[in-house]
Amino acid sequence: MPNIAPLLLPWLAVLALLALPSNRNARAWWIWAPLVGVVLAGAGLEAAAGAANNEELSFSVQAACAGAFGLAAVWLLGAGLARRGRAVSIVLMALAFTAVSLLAFVVSPVWEQLWDLRRYAPLILLYMLLYWITCGLVFAGGLNLTGWMCRKRFTCPRVLFRLPFWLWVMWLVAGALLGCVMTFVIHDSFEWMGMLMGTLVLALVSFGIILPYLILSFASSFYRQRLKELLRLPTADASPPAPTPSPVAELGSPR
Repeated sequence: MPNIAPLLLPWLAVLALLALPSNRNARAWWIWAPLVGVVLAGAGLEAAAGAANNEELSFSVQAACAGAFGLAAVWLLGAGLARRGRAVSIVLMALAFTAVSLLAFVVSPVWEQLWDLRRYAPLILLYMLLYWITCGLVFAGGLNLTGWMCRKRFTCPRVLFRLPFWLWVMWLVAGALLGCVMTFVIHDSFEWMGMLMGTLVLALVSFGIILPYLILSFASSFYRQRLKELLRLPTADASPPAPTPSPVAELGSPR
C-alpha cells in the first residue's frame, strides 16, 4: 500500500499559512474552494491521461496542481507581501510560490520518474528548480503589471482581460531569454516560432490555474482586498494619515 503521508505535506503547508495573524478570519478558509476545485479537476484529467497512456499530459496536470498550491500560498501571504517595495514584493511572491509549488510537485507521483532520469540528465533537477522560479516570477510580474494597468479603475472585467495578456508577455520574456542563451551562449538552434506558440499555451494554462482564485476574490470581500494587495492597489484599510498641523497654525489657534 503506497504511503500517502507525503501527499499531505502541501495541504499542511496551506493549513499552516491559515494560522498566520492576517488569516485568522473565518472567511480566509474559503481558500480551500479554488484549491480543491483545481485538484479535483486535475485528478479527472490525470485519470483521462492515464487511460490514454499520455505521460506528457499527466506531467502537465500534476505540475498545474502543484502550481495551485503555490497560488494559494501567494493569496494567503498577500497582506504581508503588499507592505514591501515593489521589487522586493515580486521576489518574495515568486519565492513563496516556488517553495510551496515545489513541495507539492516533489511529493507528486511524477517526481519519482524525474528522479530516475537523473542518470541520463544530471541537470534535470536544476532545470525543474529554474522552471518553478520562472513560474513564480511570471505570476508575480503578471499581477503587478495588471495592477499597474488597473491603477485608475479596478473592476473585475479589467483584471480578467488584462491578466492573460501580461502573463503571456511574462512568458514571452522568459522564452526570449532562454532563446538568447541557447543561440548566443550555447550556440544551439532554437525554434522561435515554437517558442511563441509554447508561451501562448503556458499563458492560457497559467490563467486557467489562477482563474479560480480570481473568482474567489471577486465573490469574497476578504479576498477582494487580498487581490488588491497583490495588485498593489489601494484597499479599504489604506486610509490616508491624519494631516499634521504646521507650527504656524498651532500658534494661531485659540487656547
